[in-house]
Amino acid sequence: MLKVVLVSRDKDYIHAWLDYAQSSSAGSHMRFIAFSEWDAFSSYMLEQDEREIPDLLIAESEFLNPWLLDGGQDSGVSWLLLSEGQDEGHDTKRLMKYQPLPVLLEAVRNACRQPQSRRSSRSGRSTLSIAVVSASGGSGKTAVSLHLAKQLGLAGYSVLYLNLETMDSSFPFLEKGLLQSGKSLTEAETGLSRLLYDLKAHRREMNGGGIQVQRSEAGKEKKLGRVWAQGMNEDGGRSAGASSGSNEGTITTGKIKAVEEYVVRHEGLRSDVFWPLANRKEMLQMSKADTADLIRFLVGCGRYEVLILDGDSDWHERSEGVLETADTFVWLVRDDIAAMHRWGQWLQHAERTRPEMLGSVLERTYFVINEHREQVLNPLPRADLHVDAALPYIPSWKQMNQEEVMLSSPIFQREVKRLCGLLLQSEDQEHRNTGQFLSEEPWIL
Repeated sequence: MLKVVLVSRDKDYIHAWLDYAQSSSAGSHMRFIAFSEWDAFSSYMLEQDEREIPDLLIAESEFLNPWLLDGGQDSGVSWLLLSEGQDEGHDTKRLMKYQPLPVLLEAVRNACRQPQSRRSSRSGRSTLSIAVVSASGGSGKTAVSLHLAKQLGLAGYSVLYLNLETMDSSFPFLEKGLLQSGKSLTEAETGLSRLLYDLKAHRREMNGGGIQVQRSEAGKEKKLGRVWAQGMNEDGGRSAGASSGSNEGTITTGKIKAVEEYVVRHEGLRSDVFWPLANRKEMLQMSKADTADLIRFLVGCGRYEVLILDGDSDWHERSEGVLETADTFVWLVRDDIAAMHRWGQWLQHAERTRPEMLGSVLERTYFVINEHREQVLNPLPRADLHVDAALPYIPSWKQMNQEEVMLSSPIFQREVKRLCGLLLQSEDQEHRNTGQFLSEEPWIL
């Protein structure tokens, strides 16, 4: 439910807006709180704690400007100037006061489609796990996951890419690099299978106890304390950050080896990867506990700063393990009727069957339009959802016959780099312009 504060001296104007919002289906997911006096408005805004701050403030200049000067600019609340056209400044955040009410409500929806602060469940850990998920197959999860891994690797982060799809689609893009890794073929091909077996054996030995992992030698030498929230600057390097993580190591007593024994280095991706499972049955049989144990082991091994999880679009135990364990989600959606419908169906099912899980996931999710063309044409399935970023449509990918083509698009790499910056920046730096995507430049193909 979107929470919108409306402030105007004109009480008749307020009543007209509220009456339409209450009777319109477009306003069914919005809750308006209106004021016509400064004292009541100012007191209300001061009383809002972090969990109750509005999604959007719409106010005339006589209310907006004093609020901005009194600390509103740094409050994290998105805002629009309700204008009759004579106000100075705030041109990019101006909402013309006298328009058809359906147009005004649509402007509210669009203004709320902006990058939002997201809470991570990392609890002080120095490894950030990012899961790329979607409610629809064919949304580009693997392409985006591989690009995220490559851009973060190029920026100097230690990255592991893990594909958790039932039917792996990454191998055609990884095959050459995997064969050039230098590991024996038998050892490389069986890495993920061996790790899953060792984790299950260890869990049986521990009788359901927590997974303890052997820290890698590389992990011991790294100082990862202030890494994951440092962010990326425009040239792909690191920028100053503001978050610290804990590196308290644990020691295994079971048969689990250091992570280097299971993974393969992929130089083209600038990341470590697992060779895809040859036996799909092993992936199909992964339980929620198996998936959670695998992710926790990889996070706790001390070798990686970022873990990229390439998720599945089906609802099964493996997906639930990802949803409950990953720190942050990149949720991909394509701008077409069917994809938006499936997105809405997924949310309805989750809200009906797992409401607590859904709330936790939404708090940690960045929604990203993939294959974006100039503007979003289809309405989002719920008014309280926001588009945080968009990735461009690349025509040359429609009929690929060389794996290098997918990982070498300068336009796509540029936008993925910006997405990486959004994912890695600290929360106190995450204030964005109202109603704008992360990208400020048009995509010219």
